[in-house]
Amino acid sequence: MSQSIKATQWFDNQKFNRFHALLLLITASALIFDGYDSQVIAYIMPKVLGEWKLSPVVAGSLASYGFMGLMIGAAGFGMISDRIGRKKSLMLSIGIFSLFSGLTFFAPNFKVFVALRFMAGLGMGGAMPIAITLVSEFAPAKIRAKAVTGMFGGFTLGWAVAGLLAMLIIPSFGWRPLLLIGLVPVLLIPVIGLYLPESVRFLSHKGRYREAIANMRKIERMAGATPHNWQEQDFMDNAPAAGTAGKAGKGSQAVGVVSKRGGLRVLFGPGLRWMTVLVWLTYFFNLLVIYGLSSWLPSLLVKSGFSLVKSYSYGMLQSLGATAGGFLLGWVMDKFGRKAGLSLFYFLGGLALWVFAFASSNLVLLLAGTATGVFIIGTQIAQHVITGEIYPTQVRSSGVGWALTIGRLGSIIGPLLGGMIQMGNFSFGQYFLIFSIPAFLCAVLVLLYKINVKGEGLEMINEKLALAGDAPAVSQTAVETSR
Repeated sequence: MSQSIKATQWFDNQKFNRFHALLLLITASALIFDGYDSQVIAYIMPKVLGEWKLSPVVAGSLASYGFMGLMIGAAGFGMISDRIGRKKSLMLSIGIFSLFSGLTFFAPNFKVFVALRFMAGLGMGGAMPIAITLVSEFAPAKIRAKAVTGMFGGFTLGWAVAGLLAMLIIPSFGWRPLLLIGLVPVLLIPVIGLYLPESVRFLSHKGRYREAIANMRKIERMAGATPHNWQEQDFMDNAPAAGTAGKAGKGSQAVGVVSKRGGLRVLFGPGLRWMTVLVWLTYFFNLLVIYGLSSWLPSLLVKSGFSLVKSYSYGMLQSLGATAGGFLLGWVMDKFGRKAGLSLFYFLGGLALWVFAFASSNLVLLLAGTATGVFIIGTQIAQHVITGEIYPTQVRSSGVGWALTIGRLGSIIGPLLGGMIQMGNFSFGQYFLIFSIPAFLCAVLVLLYKINVKGEGLEMINEKLALAGDAPAVSQTAVETSR
């Protein structure tokens, strides 16, 4: 190993190893439970609606209270993570959503239930940006998209687990036992405390170099890598070394590399403001589609003549399709770049909703449901890759958290819009046609993204954004000319 190597360069150039496997296992496990708690509402809603005699709009608000918690938790924990660290914040968020999710088992009425769901949502919302940030900051540059989508596939796998357990538990034991399962993830907290290291990029930015060195040695042991004689200067500069992840432009300065500012103002600073707006809009419209569909799919299918258990199976297939689709798109993004893959999948997702709208048989419904999982929900998983890499270290978790927060506005509006569409006596097919419109819009928004990332280190991506300026959809040729 060379005498001088930056810690960021070391992470970017690593091959997938035992440390990465453990990191993905722990973070994906947290998101499996996060996804389970998020989606279980859709499976119990038909029963709750009847037991508490709720209208469709009020039932839609039942899901939306949890999403309001998710919205606040994503931004709040994102900022907390940028202050106290990724590891402590992840443990705290898991503790909160485990406790309050389990307590919903005892809710005697609608008001208590939604209050507990709101509190659980705070922790559920916090776990997502922290997990995305951790994996983004540790993953090798060439496989970052596959690593993030593979990890976040745990969230949609949690949706499938919710569907499977709903099929097994609700017919015999009712809907409440599904909520008690929400206590299980508390068991992850000691595992994270023992085995998950703190982000070295975070420690370096905070000037905690001795801790960064100690974490590097721990990671080297976990990875089975040759130990390096790390010195404080190896952590003092977040800029990429020449010839590693790409060459820095002359006279340019990577976004956030020198500045120690943090907070929301950095997200709208030079080089980032246009990208922030585009990413926020993409999150909003796609999560509006996802939760407008997922919150009501079992009820819509039951209303159309399917049995409750059979409607759960559609949700399961959709969730499994999302997990596979997210990882597939992660591979495409690592191979061909971010913009082409994302835009294509959003467009195919809109087409899948059209097929759903005009489906005339069980087989077509099954295929269309799986396709919406692959191309709508799977693409949202891959969207997190973009958000986890465009922001500098001091605001990376905040950037991811705020994107998820804006997206959660869509997840709140989606179920309510779905309830209003049903009360407006729109047909089954018209429901899906309406929700295809924002999916097509997302495809257009992605094409306006300023840069197309492919295999660069995180610091080099900041460099490209600084060079691209604030205009939309700057081509690589224009970037090269500006150097």
